[in-house]
Amino acid sequence: MNADDTRLVDQLRAGDEDAYRELVETYQDRIITVVARVAGGYADAEDLAQETFLKAFNAIGRFAGQSALYTWLYRIGVNTARDYVAHRRRRPAISLESLPAGAVDPPSGDCGPLEGLERDELRVRVREAMERLPEPFRTTLILREMEGHTYEEVAGILEISIGTVESRIFRARTKLRALLLADLPKEQSD
Repeated sequence: MNADDTRLVDQLRAGDEDAYRELVETYQDRIITVVARVAGGYADAEDLAQETFLKAFNAIGRFAGQSALYTWLYRIGVNTARDYVAHRRRRPAISLESLPAGAVDPPSGDCGPLEGLERDELRVRVREAMERLPEPFRTTLILREMEGHTYEEVAGILEISIGTVESRIFRARTKLRALLLADLPKEQSD
């Protein structure tokens, strides 16, 4: 853990409200992004991020400092989003398809109208397929491919071994490929 994080953790443990604001300002964007991707969209991402920070603040006394502060926060965020997804499955949810193109993925560079439509269609298909991936494959793949974390960071965030991360990512990619191929019109898959 770096010196800034050590100072911040000490201030948080002392109940310093300015430290809490600093924690949120420092990590808010990354936490919102990860919870949005794990939860399947940005609709509730700010609420989930806020819940993540409150959980972290309340549990700061149990933070051992064996990992980076953001790794610990990501773990809390991922678990918060997973709990949300599990709860949402018990009640009707809005499909990712109903989100406007680019709501989950960052906007792409300049392209022509046809290329833009094809790219948007592909994004929708990938988001739908990702939504259908079973846990824990979905979260592991999101952390690695969409969030850009290393295998070691994913292992730390999910509290699993690197071998398990590698296995889950391989299986997630295989399942995702199968889902995407199954959705292709018959003439394209032949």
